[in-house]
Amino acid sequence: MDAIRVYFRQLRKIPLLTPKEEKELNRKVRKGDEEARKKMIKANLRLVVSIAKRYSYLGVPLLDLIEEGNVGLMKAVEKFNARRGFRFSTYAAWWIRQAISRSIFDQAKTIRIPVYMNEQINKYKKVKERLAHKLKRMPSPAAVAKEMKIPVKKIDQINIWMRKVSSLEAPVGREKEGEMIDLIEDEKAVTPDTELSRFMDKERLETLLGYIKPREKDILDLRFGLADGETHTLAEVAGRVNLSRERVRQIEERALKKLRKFISQQEEELR
Repeated sequence: MDAIRVYFRQLRKIPLLTPKEEKELNRKVRKGDEEARKKMIKANLRLVVSIAKRYSYLGVPLLDLIEEGNVGLMKAVEKFNARRGFRFSTYAAWWIRQAISRSIFDQAKTIRIPVYMNEQINKYKKVKERLAHKLKRMPSPAAVAKEMKIPVKKIDQINIWMRKVSSLEAPVGREKEGEMIDLIEDEKAVTPDTELSRFMDKERLETLLGYIKPREKDILDLRFGLADGETHTLAEVAGRVNLSRERVRQIEERALKKLRKFISQQEEELR
């Protein structure tokens, strides 16, 4: 936690870019200027943190999420084109979320605890607790190793696996019910993939809506029930926003066209 606090304090000292500075740096980056690239990445590290925090409930250490998000940020800096009319923060959010979500998917799918190691971990915990009670203090790794009749380096291996188990046992739901390891072991449970997919649907939608004007967003919110789940007809929306039915239809069509174009561009860049 101390490492996170230090990192956050350092980030607060980095000034944010103005739209003009952003465009100028982007122009230089596209010409291969390495210093401009580093400056643009550095100025947007806080964005990675703000996004990574929203995924921390899925059981992955925050610093790991930030590290993966930084990879997405670097990708965004390389691919961004200010001439398309988007702010970098909106564009980068997509890449940061992509990098973080892929990392969580991979971790949920690949971590498997060997049966023999699980037995060793349980034994280690019992021996350590018994020695702590007997000695009235926390026992040294050497003392635990001697009691277990195993080399000290084996204790190091056990501790490494225990850290992995710790991340797997972190709460998965927002209400902290259940653990990620339960989801991996129980085939009938909602998997981390499914949990993340649901979360990502909402996250992607929020990112997409950042690419359209406030009035366009308001109309889509009402038409498709994005805010409260209640959909409305063109006539109902027209009455609420004080526009004609035809004008509402035109704005909706224009907004959807923008979103389709952006999604198409993103899918192309992901290939």
